[in-house]
Amino acid sequence: MKKESVSLLAITNLFPVPWAPHRASFNQQQFALLAEQFPFRIMILVPWLEWLKHRKECSNNTERCYVPYFYLPRLGRRLTPYFQAISLWLKRKWIKQSNPSHIIASWAYPDAIACLMLADKFNAKVLVKAHGTDVNENTEFPARRKQMAHWLNRSQTVFCASKALADKLIATGIDPAKICVNYNGVNPNIFFPATTEQQTADIIFIGNLLTTKGVYELLDAYKQSQANSLNEHFPALHYIGQGPEKQKIAERIQALGLEKQVFLHGVLPLKEVAERLRTAKLLILPSYREGVPNVVLEALASGVPAIATNVGGIPEVVSEETGILVPVKDSTALSAAIDKALQHPWSKTALLEHAKQFSWPKNIGTFISRMNLDA
Repeated sequence: MKKESVSLLAITNLFPVPWAPHRASFNQQQFALLAEQFPFRIMILVPWLEWLKHRKECSNNTERCYVPYFYLPRLGRRLTPYFQAISLWLKRKWIKQSNPSHIIASWAYPDAIACLMLADKFNAKVLVKAHGTDVNENTEFPARRKQMAHWLNRSQTVFCASKALADKLIATGIDPAKICVNYNGVNPNIFFPATTEQQTADIIFIGNLLTTKGVYELLDAYKQSQANSLNEHFPALHYIGQGPEKQKIAERIQALGLEKQVFLHGVLPLKEVAERLRTAKLLILPSYREGVPNVVLEALASGVPAIATNVGGIPEVVSEETGILVPVKDSTALSAAIDKALQHPWSKTALLEHAKQFSWPKNIGTFISRMNLDA
């Protein structure tokens, strides 16, 4: 039975939309579980240029509201929270109808700052979710860092996807008492290990096709490992995801003569991603910066070891028994890790046992415990 005295309103840019139905599945999963226990609505923040392109697909109803907001590309990023706050205020009638006791602001900057600017107007407590880039990138700019220190201290709780994020926010000036490390979960009905017969030797990358995801270092490392291998049937490399570097990656694949070994699949439905992941030999994620990427947790729950960069919260979830950590922007080290991982006798039992600690019930329990429902 839902607790009617509590009403949740999520405000975020991280949620599936008609033109990107597989975006931020971790939020979709967590919000669905919260909606089983509390009245739940969501407002999806959409940059104005994106909204103009897809406005006919933005259909509001009693449970969901699209909020276009203005921003200045490249310049004036510190003004974005104000533009978002204005857009949210223009939707105040919809918010008041929701009558939220708690606002979940999922993205520490700028989304959470905008929510905190308006929280008193709606007499709602604000629960912030910090994911990775929203902290790691924006704290590098003094003006944004100052905004975060000022506004995030007005939240009830700041949930961090890793200890590394928590430490960075505390160093920024956030009260440690407000910080709560809460790892994302994995749905065991979607991500589970394959049978021995299903196993393949494929290597898989899952993520946005961005330079900062290490997509080019991965390609160079793969080429190096393939060239050094004596195996006629060296594993194929599969990129799953979409992004601005897709065309350039395709061109580089052709230039390296890897058209028959490296494949670009684009964005796939979550269940198909899970199917490809559980039958893979390795997951590789050579990002320049991360929080705790859900795809790593999902790989471990699928019995698949991970090669990932030693950044952010990744060292908190990848151990010697479950994967290999490599330096950032180092294709030679990445190639060596690929060679080692392909020959290493990974224990599926150890991988699955380690993955058990990352569950959605645990995540939801921690989340609810910080809501102070009796306050």
